[in-house]
Amino acid sequence: MFKNVLLDLGAQMDADLIASTVEFCLRADARLTILNVFDEPPEAVSDYFSTLDLDLWTILHEHHQAQITSILPENAKTLDRTSVELRWGTDFVEAIRLVRDGGFDLLITGSIAPGGTPDNLAMNLMRKCPCPVWIHRGNLWKGAVRILAAVNTSDVSCENRALNEKILTHAARLNEILRGHLHVVTCWSGYMESVLTSPRFNKKEKTEYLEHEQIHTQRELDNLFAAAGLPDEVKDKIIHGNPAKIIPAYATEQKMDVVVMGSVARTGVPGLVVGNTVERIVSTVDSSVLVIKPNEFVSPVL
Repeated sequence: MFKNVLLDLGAQMDADLIASTVEFCLRADARLTILNVFDEPPEAVSDYFSTLDLDLWTILHEHHQAQITSILPENAKTLDRTSVELRWGTDFVEAIRLVRDGGFDLLITGSIAPGGTPDNLAMNLMRKCPCPVWIHRGNLWKGAVRILAAVNTSDVSCENRALNEKILTHAARLNEILRGHLHVVTCWSGYMESVLTSPRFNKKEKTEYLEHEQIHTQRELDNLFAAAGLPDEVKDKIIHGNPAKIIPAYATEQKMDVVVMGSVARTGVPGLVVGNTVERIVSTVDSSVLVIKPNEFVSPVL
């Protein structure tokens, strides 16, 4: 886990993001590939350079290799674990193809805005990339890193339990690498809870039903902790309410640096993931976000 990392810069050259990712890979003892993707040049441009006996591809590659080499710290160069990939095409498509062909287990990309909806590259990768996607915001490696894992305990299907365990194991590994503080949050509510306000239910019946739902949530969370082998010092929180509102509020209140959550595939449409709740959370939090795909996820990118 986190042993073969792809940093997708799109067409940008982000020195801070490169430096942060290199440091993360050194801590994780991981290999790093840095990817830039550019629109293919018009034929007239290629022809012009050809008349000068110059290869535009070689010029671009050498230029970017030199830029990135100048940014890399000396220990990264010495270990020879960092390579540069340059491609022409559609940015997210080429990145996903490289993930699939290169066996990457983590893709990191930046986000132009410090908060709010990520840019198109980040959103397309979050929706369609088969491996975990980390939308990176800010510098996480200094000070005590705080990590929030958000799980959905209301769905007890085998597929969702497997996704929850995957979220927790990835969050725990990330916490280990960054030597941080891990929190786990799940939200709960009663089925058709608004119906409980009708005269059909008295106060005692309403209270007992909601207590039943909360106990069920605690039991499911305890089982997930045991399955993922989380240590006792991990903090867990069960909160009543809508996760699209609760999770961003908790992340802000507790000053979380990274939120780890899972995407949910829409039935019958392989690869077109991310559920409305996840997209709303990603667009609301200011922290970095690590999105984990279900085991059965299939990317729509060929």
